[in-house]
Amino acid sequence: MAHHPLSEFDLEAAWKSAESNPDPKRPSKVPTPVPTPLVRDALRRQYAGIAFSIAITALYLYVLAVTPSWILRGGILVLITFNVAVTLKMIPLVRRLRQLRMDQPLHQFATSLLADFKDWHRFQTYWAGIAFPISAITGFFLGGTVGAQEPDASVLLMKPKLLLTALGVTLAMMPLMIRLTRWMWKHSYQKDVQRLEEWVAELNSEESAQD
Repeated sequence: MAHHPLSEFDLEAAWKSAESNPDPKRPSKVPTPVPTPLVRDALRRQYAGIAFSIAITALYLYVLAVTPSWILRGGILVLITFNVAVTLKMIPLVRRLRQLRMDQPLHQFATSLLADFKDWHRFQTYWAGIAFPISAITGFFLGGTVGAQEPDASVLLMKPKLLLTALGVTLAMMPLMIRLTRWMWKHSYQKDVQRLEEWVAELNSEESAQD
């Protein structure tokens, strides 16, 4: 029977196992969390995402503090809520990534982690559809108040032509925002999802071969 070549996950597990117990006569040590390259990369991206979200939220809080207009404050509060919700949703992902142990059922871990990533992506996509239009309108009115040197954005609501322009700009920007979101996901977290899918498929094939 031909032996299948070891994948990077098998090699990682074998190397760590040999390193933790070099002498077979000695009792094995209690396993410690050992992140695979996949998990390390995913953790790094999650930490970077949390840091970026915190920085953006801090900027929103600053604008909120210096903006007297209730309209702009309402829009900024929505954006802050969106950022905080996405960040809080990342924390369970980070915890799960840090819980990887080579003595646990890897198939269950990989499957659950993949489901968590997809759930997080759906959460972002759904709420971004609400936050992005508000972000565009808020940005438009913020620019209008600065350009007109009018601290109260409610004055701009009395101008129908300006309202139609704001609506048109928002509708025009939505496809661009959606494409930007997909591009950012593709070049960041989608890599982790693809590697997880490959890992789950490999674990499934190994279980099928053992049956």
